[in-house]
Amino acid sequence: MEVLARIVRLHDVLKGRTSPIQASELQDMLGCSRATLQRMLARLRDELQAPLISVPEQGYLYDPAAEPYDLPGLWLGADELAGLMVVDTLLARLEAGVLQTQSRLLRAQIDLLLGQAVVDETVDAGRVRARLHIVAPVFAAQRPDVFAVVCEATLHGRRLTFCDYARKRAEPAVRQVSPRRLRYFNENWFLEAWCHDTETVQVFALARLHHVQMETRPAHVGDTDTPASTRLPVATPSRHIARLRFVPAAAASVAGEFWHPAQHGQFATDGSYELSVPYAHVGDVLNAILRHGPAVVVESPKSLRKTVTRTLARTMARYDVS
Repeated sequence: MEVLARIVRLHDVLKGRTSPIQASELQDMLGCSRATLQRMLARLRDELQAPLISVPEQGYLYDPAAEPYDLPGLWLGADELAGLMVVDTLLARLEAGVLQTQSRLLRAQIDLLLGQAVVDETVDAGRVRARLHIVAPVFAAQRPDVFAVVCEATLHGRRLTFCDYARKRAEPAVRQVSPRRLRYFNENWFLEAWCHDTETVQVFALARLHHVQMETRPAHVGDTDTPASTRLPVATPSRHIARLRFVPAAAASVAGEFWHPAQHGQFATDGSYELSVPYAHVGDVLNAILRHGPAVVVESPKSLRKTVTRTLARTMARYDVS
């Protein structure tokens, strides 16, 4: 907060002058060292884009030929502010539990950081919270009774037995596994474990487990370098590009949608919108494409186009269209 106040004060001094002011005078006015002043001047010029110029042997001033300048109202970037708000939202959920004291201390620190988000001192953390709404991840444990047993076995290194709704015909009805780790991905919990029945590393969705019991026998994870036979729920590098075309009626709304950090979109001459989206697996984009229904056409690749076509055909087959 002290640095923020000094930069605001420095700006107030500079914007009211038509002649350079010596660094020594600025140090006296701000009550700081020469090194601190140089850091503030650099931040004012480089980060806040102030038209600051240095006149040799005379000092500093705002360029008289530049447009009138004022400090931006918002100091934190979108990612920084969103990150703080997400953490604040998640901590708020802990204030009714056993971590309420620690949660309140952490939120007090966030108050200070949010207070630095804007230059206007009348905008406090409470106003930022009221005006900026973050829809944070749910982080809820589906079927908490199952999650509690699986989590305890994973943390204590104990074996688990359960039935898996998603098992294949050749697989055993009751599994015995040694948990390796729990992963949270796309608002679902997954268990990565060594399966003693198949002697492979498997990934199980907790939502599909039932009759879960923790054994007294210690876990044996097998070869820790053995890859999972089921694709792990982790971020995978994008290997394909989906090229989509949206009808003019949907173009404006789609242009404002976020699909991927490396997406590229442009309006065509006929008013439609062309969007290119990187993806690793078909499932990464399939639901988003289907959500737009007849407003979108997959132009490439052919494999994605065929998948969308087959999915729509299977959907239509479930309805009586006679």
